[in-house]
Amino acid sequence: MSGQYSQFNQQQTTLKTHSSGLKAKQIRVALVQLLAPDTDYHTRLLASRRLARYGPDALPLILQTLSAHEEITEPEWPWWPPQYEHCSRLLLHLSQKAALPLEALLQHPAIEHPPGPVLWISVIEAAELQGEPRYESLFREGLNTPWTTVRYAAALALVTRARNVTLDRATIQALYTHQHPEEAFPVRLTTAYALLNSREYAGLGTLLQLLHPHTPPEVRKAALFLLATEMPLNLSINQREQLATSLMQSLYDTDMELALQAAHALSIISPPSVLPPLSEMLRSPRPRLQLVALTALEEITRKDTMRRMIRSYSLPTEIQRLLKSPVDEVRRQAAYTLAACGGEYVKAVFGTIMLHPEHPAYVEAIEGMRLLHGALRASNRRHIVRWLLGPLQQHDEHIQVTALDSLAYLLYLARNQGKKKALQDISQLITQDPVILELLNDPSAWVRQRTLELLGMLWNPHAMFITPHAQILRLLLNDPDSGVRACAAFVCGHIGARWAIPALIQALLDHDEHVAQTAFHSLCQLTSTDDPLFNAVVHELSYLGPSESGEPHSLMVAAQEHLKQTQRARKRP
Repeated sequence: MSGQYSQFNQQQTTLKTHSSGLKAKQIRVALVQLLAPDTDYHTRLLASRRLARYGPDALPLILQTLSAHEEITEPEWPWWPPQYEHCSRLLLHLSQKAALPLEALLQHPAIEHPPGPVLWISVIEAAELQGEPRYESLFREGLNTPWTTVRYAAALALVTRARNVTLDRATIQALYTHQHPEEAFPVRLTTAYALLNSREYAGLGTLLQLLHPHTPPEVRKAALFLLATEMPLNLSINQREQLATSLMQSLYDTDMELALQAAHALSIISPPSVLPPLSEMLRSPRPRLQLVALTALEEITRKDTMRRMIRSYSLPTEIQRLLKSPVDEVRRQAAYTLAACGGEYVKAVFGTIMLHPEHPAYVEAIEGMRLLHGALRASNRRHIVRWLLGPLQQHDEHIQVTALDSLAYLLYLARNQGKKKALQDISQLITQDPVILELLNDPSAWVRQRTLELLGMLWNPHAMFITPHAQILRLLLNDPDSGVRACAAFVCGHIGARWAIPALIQALLDHDEHVAQTAFHSLCQLTSTDDPLFNAVVHELSYLGPSESGEPHSLMVAAQEHLKQTQRARKRP
């Protein structure tokens, strides 16, 4: 009998050993999927979930593997390896299950010391997810590791922490030690960012040093991005001037993206001293420099004081000359910048151009007038609307559409800013011009569609003028262009045109699926299933067969969903 018990125990031990070996193998397979650089997101997510299900028993093998793994340097900065998102969440979950603090994972007896870079970063990011104050010392310790990626991860964690709390003095001193030129660019940049968040303005000096032309382009772009988005507001006058000088130099960079980023950063501090050099750039024969200067000036005008100074420096006169540039992009940006400057001179420039369709910036002026500073003021809007109505009589599709878009934008601005009087006045001026209704018969489908959209944006069209019912219904049912038919269906629903319900029901039979869908949605706005006719239509649509592609018909899906929503609404108390 004792022999049988001994044999049974041996079998149980063998099974446990086999089971343990199989489990370890499965864990290793999941870790390979988790850490492989070419694993897709879904597979990596499933692998991390499998590992989480093994619980704390898998922690030693997971920690051994992460610690032994070589530093992950692909993809190159500024991109970040996707593995860490899942590794950090996995470690956070397992440490909570095992009731272990995260920093204890770096001292776990299962790993060889010192811990490797992948384990370090995974722990740092897990601590960042947890967001507890006690982990600041962990991040500070991460700054002293020999791996660039670990120091960068620790610096990023301190950037986030510095936004919310004041860092310890020891941490700030540690950040200062990474501002030297021998430090890797990503670490130097990020520690400077953390110092700025801690109101330590030495970080600003580092960012300015990183704007040097010999610095790699990606680093310079990152430094400019930080200056444009994270600029400290309480800089001294000397700091502002120093910053402005560095940014002005960056405007001349051959990389257009970098130069435009510098223009945006310059607009934030915008000391008056930048206006003379920007004026000089406008006179440059190089279109690229003209474009950068125009962009900087447009953004600077957002400050009222600087906009008035731009006018006092007569910069609109310099900008006006660029409206005759042979480069389309320069003319367009010159119109935008002039509009941002505003004032009587700019209004006179646009008005004069509108009297001369042969002017090279005629289209640009039409586009720029919608952006004119103070366009909705009573003294301006009547002139602007009349100027924009004039080009509609020209038989040029591009000019007509640009004018219609500018009129629509003015209506949008008035409605969005709650300026009811301006909305009413602009709507009245538009409806008093007979050319608007004539454009519904224009040969260009583009013009017809834009005209319909404009009619739908007017202030209370039913009260202001007799809506051209017959023309809209003709466009809805008979226009050869499906975009125009869909637009007519949309406008009917948008303006609450119940007189269009019979035609919208007929439009459900349109051979273009988008038109039929739009007609259905407009019907849902205008009526409900309490209406017997519409109720019958919806039920009929809910039994439609598949479309020509074999997929469920979109109208059937929409009708069934509408019926479900109606039933749910009726069940609510």
